[in-house]
Amino acid sequence: MVRLLLLLVVVFAMVFWFLRPPPRPLPTEGVRLKGVEFYLFPEEEGVEWRFTAQEMVEEGGVFRIQGGLKGERYVEDRLDLRLFAPEVAVEPGDNLRAPFARVEILKGCFRLQLSAPGRGEVLIRQKEGFFAPWVRIEAPNLRGEAQGFRSDFGMERIEAESPRFEFPAGGTFGPCTVEGGSS
Repeated sequence: MVRLLLLLVVVFAMVFWFLRPPPRPLPTEGVRLKGVEFYLFPEEEGVEWRFTAQEMVEEGGVFRIQGGLKGERYVEDRLDLRLFAPEVAVEPGDNLRAPFARVEILKGCFRLQLSAPGRGEVLIRQKEGFFAPWVRIEAPNLRGEAQGFRSDFGMERIEAESPRFEFPAGGTFGPCTVEGGSS
């Protein structure tokens, strides 16, 4: 009787062992951080980017910062520009990619809408500046839009295709509306 009871226990144990669900595979994605502050120090001397966002995910060597993203670029510890985007991918070489972005450049009081949903990606190269398939620019002395936009971070060297810009004759469109900006 004891042998039969022991045999039944072993049989039930084996049945339950083989009927248990298979172990869940371990997640294969990279690191995921919530509520992040992220600092980026590109090769250019004295330049630093500071980002805050809801989440940062590492995927195959690319860091994706997303959700409530705000970025600020500092040159020699002075705020130079602000960047707002749904997400930014930090690529090797510290270049940034975004589906679209809004940028505020303090010097000159520029507001840029770089691309838009469905119009193509924005590329921000640390040593060169902005590249966008479409741009809308607003500043006290300039308004308009263009295709194939390229510019340095200070808007001193601009290239664009099919530009449609307005320059007010002898005046401005209004005061600077960029917080901390100057014309």
